Amino acid sequence: MLPAGPGRGPIFVCRGCRVCAGVLVMITTQALTVDDAQAIVDVLCAIDRSQHGAEDYRHDALEQARGEVVNSITYLVCDDDHPVARLRVVRRADYIEIAGVQVHPDWQSRGIGSTVITEILDEGRAAGVPVELDVAKDNPDAERLYSRLGFIRVGEDDKDYRMRHGDGSVVN
Repeated sequence: MLPAGPGRGPIFVCRGCRVCAGVLVMITTQALTVDDAQAIVDVLCAIDRSQHGAEDYRHDALEQARGEVVNSITYLVCDDDHPVARLRVVRRADYIEIAGVQVHPDWQSRGIGSTVITEILDEGRAAGVPVELDVAKDNPDAERLYSRLGFIRVGEDDKDYRMRHGDGSVVN
């Protein structure tokens, strides 16, 4: 399980993706702090390839770091202390929601996203709750990743598909 509060989280190991071909990639997670907010902004700006949303990203990151988003924890994901991704998780009594996972473009296709998502799936199985997320309809690469990890579509709106993994059965 990812840590619920500030401090270094567990170390994960890449399970062998097509880029690293099984080379171990060590990553850590830590709950976002105000001091780390700029690292999240940098990851998000690299993904949208602009600085246009930087102020909005900064505002949201600070709000998340201060714990102002109910039931939500945002994690900074690092490879050897280098910020490479953002993960936001909302834990509810009846399900866990992956409310955002963004990996810096220079670090994509290395198994980092799969690894942190798998950790959340393990948490959901242990707690006996499904894991849900939204994926933009115009992001087929992300939808393929989620499908490969066992998510299925359970709904949609104009912009997003709602996907779910698991039925809430506890797996020992």
